[in-house]
Amino acid sequence: MQMVGIGRVLFWEGGSLWLALVTGAMDWHSHHAIQLCLPIQGHAQFKTQPDGEWTICDGAVITPDMPHVFDAPGSVVVNILFEPESGVGRGVLAKYRTRGLHLLSSAEAHALASPIAKAYFDGADDAQLVSLARQAVARFSGVDTPLATAERRVLRAIAEIRQHLDEPITLPDLARKVGLSPGRLRHLFVAETGVSFRGFVLWERLNKAMAMGFGGSSWTEAAYAANFSDSAHLSRTCRRMFGLAPTQASIESPNIQHPMTA
Repeated sequence: MQMVGIGRVLFWEGGSLWLALVTGAMDWHSHHAIQLCLPIQGHAQFKTQPDGEWTICDGAVITPDMPHVFDAPGSVVVNILFEPESGVGRGVLAKYRTRGLHLLSSAEAHALASPIAKAYFDGADDAQLVSLARQAVARFSGVDTPLATAERRVLRAIAEIRQHLDEPITLPDLARKVGLSPGRLRHLFVAETGVSFRGFVLWERLNKAMAMGFGGSSWTEAAYAANFSDSAHLSRTCRRMFGLAPTQASIESPNIQHPMTA
């Protein structure tokens, strides 16, 4: 199986950072998250239509659930994924109201990427990179003060989901816990998060499993901890939502210094 990236993959609640030297193209995929793509050496390119041309860019934002394929051969690229129902996510969607791929100017992309690039090439640890990634998203969103996030019962439902990702989670049980009918919770979930209840649960399970696997657990352990049937089920889901199997990413140890080239 072809490797598609060598670098760091880091997770926090509501977001993830994928910082890697890209060695191969990812498959067609779509995900619940907003994606902020910031090449720090070279360029990136995207397709959003199977018969379309590649769009080459210095930076881009991809709205949620937008099918796309990504490549950046020989480039080092920061990809930050964050949830649209968060305050920063809502700030970004307020700026980009149409679904699809939106290109950033070279100047904006460089300003957002530079602090992360310097830290990475200087051998920054995981916590530093996560902090810088979250700062970049906050700057990009333009949200100085938190925007109202999802309706409080939906937020409570999200918290319940995240606490029980290793167990079966059903809509009727969750609705009972938050004081809503299943039908009303289903409607509110789509209205507030932009994704179905089942889709959101799957996204959260996948992020938990990926964080564990890239953090050192076996992929079998990670799959069971997030209630996937086995590692093959996890791998298929990962390909559909991230465009690669977990084993196609080679993870570096922290504190490796890289020479910065032009």
